[in-house]
Amino acid sequence: MNNTTLDTIAAIATVPGESGIGIVRISGTHALDIADTIFVSKDKKKPSLFASHSVHYGWVIDAGSGAAEERIIDEALLIVMRSPRSYTREDVVEINCHGGFSAVRNVLDAALKSGCRLSEPGEFTKRAFLNGRIDLSQAEAVLDIIQAKTDSARALGLQQLRGVVSSEINGVRKKLVDILSLLEAHIDFPEEDLGTGEMRELERKAESVKSLVGDILESYKRGRVFREGISTVICGKANVGKSSLLNALLKQERSIVTSIPGTTRDTIEEVIDIKGIPLKIVDTAGIIEPRDLVEKKAMRRTRDFIRGADLVLLMFDGSKKLTGQDEILMRNLRKKKVIAVINKSDLPQRIEKERIQRFFPRIVFLSAKKIKNIPALEQAITETVRADGSISFSSVLMSNQRHVHAMRKTYSLLSEACLLLNCTSSLELTAQDVKESLGLLDEITGKKFSEEMLDKIFSRFCIGK
Repeated sequence: MNNTTLDTIAAIATVPGESGIGIVRISGTHALDIADTIFVSKDKKKPSLFASHSVHYGWVIDAGSGAAEERIIDEALLIVMRSPRSYTREDVVEINCHGGFSAVRNVLDAALKSGCRLSEPGEFTKRAFLNGRIDLSQAEAVLDIIQAKTDSARALGLQQLRGVVSSEINGVRKKLVDILSLLEAHIDFPEEDLGTGEMRELERKAESVKSLVGDILESYKRGRVFREGISTVICGKANVGKSSLLNALLKQERSIVTSIPGTTRDTIEEVIDIKGIPLKIVDTAGIIEPRDLVEKKAMRRTRDFIRGADLVLLMFDGSKKLTGQDEILMRNLRKKKVIAVINKSDLPQRIEKERIQRFFPRIVFLSAKKIKNIPALEQAITETVRADGSISFSSVLMSNQRHVHAMRKTYSLLSEACLLLNCTSSLELTAQDVKESLGLLDEITGKKFSEEMLDKIFSRFCIGK
């Protein structure tokens, strides 16, 4: 453990800016001593004498010289959480003051002047891990919850924070330890040869664990969808209402909307939650003949996004007949998962619906500008996405890229181990594969870690968490 974990740290734990409450968090051996220095309770009792998990009213003061009234920084509530019943398993003090920038900043400065060190990004959660309150996968889940843009992503993070991933990994680990103990017993006592029956049983156990790892890896495909969102592209000719549709789905004006064709000259990306399904939605530039270098690049980006999309919302202007450009778009997209969106349903309709249906059976009529029939499109998106069974939150076990990388290596090693057992090859080589697999699993939960790994993980956190 690094010596910096012996320091007492402090940070602002709330978002900067005007708000009703701002929180300064202090954690470490001297947290209560520092609270004694900078906090005066109404009953004049020192914070170091407060009971754990109690809240007290008083004033934060500047411990420097001057009259008591002149030293008052802010009115505040102070919460004491004594070790080990705290987030970090250290003594923790949280000061709830007014949320203005000046008030919170001055409370933090008072703590720093009294002996605290400003915390590094993610250092509170890092200490929770190092002190054994949570494992490494749970620590990463904290960041997932903070960064979640949809309810599904947040729920996935909470699932990991509750230890679902840890439980699965530990289950696999226990089975591998059992296999390794059998292998090492026969390596240590070579005179007791493995019989055919014992060898086949060992092979069966290894295959069973490999299959379990494979199932966990398979769940990553679903977990990635909830974590990153389904890549969805709104495309179509210029001026069919793509930006208006994005604004209608977002329920806010995110894209500039005018009657001038080609207003959107580049892609605009947002994440939205539609009935529990996260969509990473992209409003692309209208398909036009490029007039300049900017539009040429925009067309290239549009095609790249369409190529990589999981779902395409292909838009048409219902008040006009289909053009040759529409036909080209439909032919090029016939192998993609597409919902045809016929916009401007509030105007007299001239579009040939039957021609579109030959390519795409799922069609939705709406008016993006007047926000009419948007729920029908949301329902169509839900049904289309769920149709192939790829969206099933209950079966998601893993969504973290670091975890899946380790599990893929584990699967490869176990495949090699099964092959060695099947060929009745060296037990030492098989045991080595199993040991390496155990090491990879321990990297996921943090039983095995390096400072470099921790620095990389926690550097992504904000200061104060």
